[in-house]
Amino acid sequence: MITPSAIEAEEMVRFLASPVPRSIPPRLLKVALSEAAPRVVLVLALVFFAMGLVFASIFFPRRLVDQLRLDRAETREARGRIVSVEDTGISINKVRVRGYRFEFITPEGRRVDGECFTTGRRWSAGAQVTILYSVEDPSLACVRGARLGAIGAPGLLVVVFPVAGIAIAAWWIRARRRLIHLLTQGVLGDFYVKSIEPTNMRINKQQQFKVTLEPTTGAGSDVRTLRWHQPDRLEWVRLRQKNKQQVFGLFDPARPNQIVLPESWMQAGA
Repeated sequence: MITPSAIEAEEMVRFLASPVPRSIPPRLLKVALSEAAPRVVLVLALVFFAMGLVFASIFFPRRLVDQLRLDRAETREARGRIVSVEDTGISINKVRVRGYRFEFITPEGRRVDGECFTTGRRWSAGAQVTILYSVEDPSLACVRGARLGAIGAPGLLVVVFPVAGIAIAAWWIRARRRLIHLLTQGVLGDFYVKSIEPTNMRINKQQQFKVTLEPTTGAGSDVRTLRWHQPDRLEWVRLRQKNKQQVFGLFDPARPNQIVLPESWMQAGA
């Protein structure tokens, strides 16, 4: 009679010995994917992206380009007045941003209306102000001492959140694809555990270790490394090192540090 553990061992042997592209046992694939790129990472990426879109829709400096155009343009000054003052729903360092509608007349007699902003109240309705406007395009104008957008250049920081979400999601997809590629197409090799060294990184409050693998042939140039923080997998690889047992790895010859040890995932899923 074959016990369940024997069936697992037999299944692993068949998997490792099968020709490429290999068919991955469902249990092995589930455990491997959950540790290499867990779904919680994708959820985190989606949260970052969704929150980032909300913040970006509120705080993104939409008139930053116009501000840069005005800063670089040939400008003139004109006398103008504040038509109205309104509070915005935005605060910077707990100080409310105010919006101002203004108007002025160019030397050519053209009446121009515009909008600008300050952090904190600077002027009241009817106040006389100095307007700075572009000679080439007088509609590109701003009250001196104000800015064209409710949020200035620092508002660009809001794009960090959606970009971070996209980057995390891209890493998650890439990690899963790389893992599946190694399991189905990777070259099978025999290795000894040469060393297990702590790193300065912690993941989920657990210290990460650098595991160095050396081929059983002793070819030093083919040494490969991976980084683990999972206690059960580290215990398994330490035991292999202590007993000087070989481990089976599936690796990409073109990328030295892309290697997986399928036996360790079966151990983790036990």
